[in-house]
Order: sequence, then structure tokens, then C-alpha cells
Amino acid sequence: MKKIFNKSFLAIFALIAFASCKKEGTLNANLDILDRNEIAKTATDNWLDANFLNPYNIETKYKFDRFELALGKNIVPPLESQVIPAMEMVRDVWIKPYEATGGATFIKKYSPKQFILAGSAEYNTDGTITLGTAEGGRKIVLYVINTFDKTNLASVKQMLQVIQHEYTHILNQTVDYQTDFQLISRGGYVANWTQETLVNGRALGFITQYARAAPEEDFAEMASNMLMMGRVTYNAAVNNTTADGMAKLKKKEQYVVDYYKSAFNIDFYALQTQVQNELNKITPPNLSKLIGPTVGYTSLYSVPATDPNQSPEFLALWNTATAAVTAQTYRLKDMTMTFKANNVMTLRYSFTNASGATTYFGDADYTMVIDANGIATFTLAATQTAGTTYSNMGVINASMASVNNYFKNNKFKIDWINKIIPGSIGTVGSLGGFYKQTDNNSYFYGVLGQ
Repeated sequence: MKKIFNKSFLAIFALIAFASCKKEGTLNANLDILDRNEIAKTATDNWLDANFLNPYNIETKYKFDRFELALGKNIVPPLESQVIPAMEMVRDVWIKPYEATGGATFIKKYSPKQFILAGSAEYNTDGTITLGTAEGGRKIVLYVINTFDKTNLASVKQMLQVIQHEYTHILNQTVDYQTDFQLISRGGYVANWTQETLVNGRALGFITQYARAAPEEDFAEMASNMLMMGRVTYNAAVNNTTADGMAKLKKKEQYVVDYYKSAFNIDFYALQTQVQNELNKITPPNLSKLIGPTVGYTSLYSVPATDPNQSPEFLALWNTATAAVTAQTYRLKDMTMTFKANNVMTLRYSFTNASGATTYFGDADYTMVIDANGIATFTLAATQTAGTTYSNMGVINASMASVNNYFKNNKFKIDWINKIIPGSIGTVGSLGGFYKQTDNNSYFYGVLGQ
């Protein structure tokens, strides 16, 4: 014990001596920076600050934080190179339309305060994947950032569909929707919605399978799908189901429209148009794929004599027909093409008696075939439908020969007319044209409707 004590005493003495001889100096470390946990911002951080944090007080977290995501799930961190492209679309397709219709301060007042970005999806045990979540009206988590492509319309729609859905929940938490909304499809909500088909769901008044999960999901799916599908495609989907399903979907649509107006003074259809205008900047819709009762437009209406910028060739043919009809003591007014199922197009001319007091309709059925390149061919049907309007066509048929032959003897490229007459595309009321395949300067156009 004594030996050990002596050695310990010497060690202690040495330490005291060392300490007493130590020289003092200035510490070079900046402890203030460490205390504030500051990290140098990247160009991505600065862009996010300028586009989200500063104008809207919305934080975007992309640097991986495991505690922001579901524990027990394998989730890949986002690539920094993907952050700005993804958030550009969030700004353009989500924020800008709401600012345009709800006012400059709308997003500042009603918005999540944080976006969390994850590189991959969250995979669930029931075989589904989670593409986004909203928590407490304050945070939206966006997944699959690493495969996002802002030049690919489907990729943009997938991500923005999630935001529109989750943002509807946030708005509902601010102002609740009418509770009797859930009575429209009462009995149709199911726990295992993943086992249900879209066709059956729409027959019951649900726009998607997920809408059947719960009334609040139904409302959010209605709003988000109306925004992302656009009115033309949405209307086509609604009109392509059972009468009962159609009635329920139209009733739910009205609830959504009324909610946005009463709760936030937003014209929902104007918001819908703004969203579609932004999406159309990515990829303009292909008009040839939007012709028909199950996919989009069902009519084209034209008044060739007064519509501006009808092509000279078609206008001359129309004027020739007008003169011939006038010689029969009638007045030619306009024409309507109605696009029906099974490639049927019904061409209708309206005309009046000499005084203009009585209007007549003359109909003729054509087969309209649109090939993969968007080229349409019209063939007069060998058998016409019986009825007064078809008999009326016989009255003026010879006088309309110049126009009828133009339709029958040419092939037409279907496209928008906005390059000739500026205007929106992809909406109800947009202008669509049929351009002669052999001469792009020869065409007829009209107002597209449903």
C-alpha cells in the first residue's frame, strides 16, 4: 500500500506541476457558429428560400431526416438535383393557380408550412404505395422525388395530384365541407378499397377507387381529380358511367364548386382552368385523342360566314352553298358536328325559311375514322337514320354539295386553332380545327363542346 501511495503522490504532484507551467493562448474555434448549428447554404437552399420560404413562409426539407418519415419503412433520401425541378412544378401548378383565383395572399394565409421530400415511395403491407401525406394541416410529405421528371406530363400529374389531394384536406381543416356530402354515396364506402374496380366505383358515384375509403377522402379525390383531369376529360369520365353514377358525381361536383366559393370565394372552374393552362405548358393536349363521347369533346359548332379567319377555300365553298340554299328560298345559318359512339359523326346544317321565322335542321350520318397520326377521314354512311331532320337534309343536300364534297373527298389533320386565333386550349369552348392533309392553309374550325 505504501508503494502504491508513493507512486500516486508523485503522479499527482507531476500533474500539478504540469498545470502550473501550462501557457495560456487564444482558442481559434468559433464556438458561436457551432452553438447556432449553422451550415453553409447551397444554391438549392437559396432557390428554395427565394421561391418558398421568403414569399410564403414555407420550408422545404430535402436533407434526409429519418424522424420526419415513417419509422420502420425503407425510404431513400432525395437527390438534390431533383429538388428544384420538383418544386418548380409545385410553384407553377399549385401556387400560381391559387394566387390567380384566390388572390396574392391566399397561399400565404392557407398553406402548409413545410414540405418534406423523400426519394422513394413508402411501401405498405396491403400492396399499395404512399405517394404523399398531410399532417395536421401543416406539413406535406412528397415521395418518389428521385424519379420525378418535370418534362413528363404523367410524372408531373402524379406528384401534383398528391398535393392537390392533401391540400384539399388542409382547406377542409380550415373550413369543413358540408357533412351531408357523405350521404350522396352512403353505403359505398369500404375499408378494402384496393379490391374495388374503377368501373364499379364510378357506377356508385366515386371518381376513383380511393374515394371509397372515407367521405373525407371522397371529397379530396373529387377536388383533386377535377383540377388535374380538367373539365373536358372529367366530364367525359362522368358521362361514361351509369345514370345513377353520373347523377351522384355531378352532385358531388356541385358540392365542391359551392364549397370553394362559399368558404374561400374561389371560382373552382377558373382555378381548374388555371391548373390546366400550366399543365398544357408541359405538353399541349393532343386534340385528336380528345374527340369522342368517352374521351372528351362531343361537338364542334361553326358559323363559317361570320367566324373570323375561316380558311379562304372553305369559306368560298360555304358561300357557294349559301347562295344555292338562298335560291331555294331558305337561309343557311350554321353547322354542327356531333361526335358519337362507334365512330359516328352526325353533321347538322341549320337553315330557316325566307323570313327567318322558322328554323329547320338537316342531319346526315358519317363514319369518322381517326388514325394514329390524328388524321380524320369522313365517309357518308350508306344507311341514314330515319326521322324528320334526316329528311330535311334531303331538301338542301344538292345545294350543300360544295361543302359536303370537301368533307368526303379530303383527309384532315385534327389540331387546335390557337396558332391562328389565340386562345386557351383543352377547355370547354376552345377552338378546334380540321386541316386538309394536303394543304395546311385549307381548314374549317369551330367551338368545341360537350
